[in-house]
Amino acid sequence: MKPSAFDYIRVDTLDEALSVLADNDLEAKVLAGGQSLLPMLNMRLAQPKALIDINRLAALATLGRLETNLAGVQSPATTLLEVGALVRQRQLERYALEEPRARLIHTALTYVGHPQTRNQGTVGGSLAHADPSAELPLLFLTLGGTAIIQSTRGERQVAAEEFFQSYFTTAIEPGEMLTKTLWRLPAPEEGIAFKEYRRRHGDFALLAAACTMKIGSDRTVKHVRLGLGGVTDTPLLVDEVREVVGEHWAKERVRMVAKAVVNRLDCADDYQASSSYRRQLASVLIASVLDAAYEDALAKEGNHGVDQG
Repeated sequence: MKPSAFDYIRVDTLDEALSVLADNDLEAKVLAGGQSLLPMLNMRLAQPKALIDINRLAALATLGRLETNLAGVQSPATTLLEVGALVRQRQLERYALEEPRARLIHTALTYVGHPQTRNQGTVGGSLAHADPSAELPLLFLTLGGTAIIQSTRGERQVAAEEFFQSYFTTAIEPGEMLTKTLWRLPAPEEGIAFKEYRRRHGDFALLAAACTMKIGSDRTVKHVRLGLGGVTDTPLLVDEVREVVGEHWAKERVRMVAKAVVNRLDCADDYQASSSYRRQLASVLIASVLDAAYEDALAKEGNHGVDQG
């Protein structure tokens, strides 16, 4: 199929883009990389009256660390990565390869589609599309990101926990546009891990997990954050893993936590995998990614040869 007729509007400034978005009669969609939007147009799953091409807005392509903090976003000791909505996924992947504290971002991005799609696809586009099986929304949630959303009414910040609301639905309201995101970079001593099950290279994940973990000098867990993708209508933060905070690491304990998580999951059931199959995958994946994050944190602490039960 081909898309239904629409007006094409190429803008040169952010104010111009926001002004067009504010016109409710246009029912406009924002065009950036187009890797998700164009297939939806061709299948007529989306039929906007206008497309706003924002690719000339260089101000939306900023990428770099923020050493000074924004009020209310994170603690003063946290380093943030500012990623403009127009930053290409491949650009972020290459940046993260050279940034030691962005190893988790680099690892996850290597799972996103193929190099050709990452060359064109944007970070902001993937987050705004909000596919619950996509890697970037999962990573954004796990790292505790913040979305900067603008309209003619002004700017507002939305935490990742409130940004994803349902299938392909975010906190972005009519007339608004995602302009940049802030990502918490794990501390140098934090362990990280990312794992994913997919049917073939380049496919969306049947199930994916990302984890950050900090351990103390006494080899107990001080902090852990685990996210799952592909299980429900949005990426999911797993609260149960907090149970291991303050404990010494034991694989049997981790498997018990993984089982507790799986027992309460209402996994997606679709043509790619049944809900029961996804639960089986989740049980294995959760334990595996937690073990990997602990091993990574342990290596950074230089604590080798620990009995892990």
